[in-house]
Amino acid sequence: MKRIIILAIAAMTLTATSAQAQNWLDALKGVATTAIDKVTGGQLTANTLYGTWSYNQPGIKLSSSTNALSDLTASAATSTLQSKMAKYYEKVGIKAGACSFVFNQDGTFTSTFGKKTSGGTFTFDAASNQLTLQYNTGLLKLGAINAYAYMNGGNLQILFPMDKLLTLLTALGSTNSSLSTVTSLLKSYDSVKIGFEFSK
Repeated sequence: MKRIIILAIAAMTLTATSAQAQNWLDALKGVATTAIDKVTGGQLTANTLYGTWSYNQPGIKLSSSTNALSDLTASAATSTLQSKMAKYYEKVGIKAGACSFVFNQDGTFTSTFGKKTSGGTFTFDAASNQLTLQYNTGLLKLGAINAYAYMNGGNLQILFPMDKLLTLLTALGSTNSSLSTVTSLLKSYDSVKIGFEFSK
């Protein structure tokens, strides 16, 4: 079975255009880091979380079965959704170079979205990948927000259940029309986590 999956991946990569091939290579990195994180009980993300992370694109995690090829297909599909969602993020000031997260060893964090800087404390449960952000300073005094943190290759994804992200985007000034467009892009999937992808 593993040989069939490897041959299928190789065939898809060899017959793809340069851009498509890069999407599949990125998908492979995502699947590999997800597998490592599962095997280590989330310790890969826990050990990498600290530091300064700069936003580079929307983050998306689609549900899939335990089948490796299904995971790969779901991971590759995210690049299309990411490019479509990026323009809606930009409407509320979420764009490369304008947003960041800083996670400190003492359990404090700061986040910057455009000109809005907020902070508070955080906890991370490695077993479930749940990241709890307790916002209590700055403009976004939203209280506790439950998110999920995952490594995707060398990048950090901070993802939210759909309704929580909509709350955050609304607080940042998004309009109802742009929010409805984002949700319509994702309604065909059974389980979706969306948010932000950062690099160091």
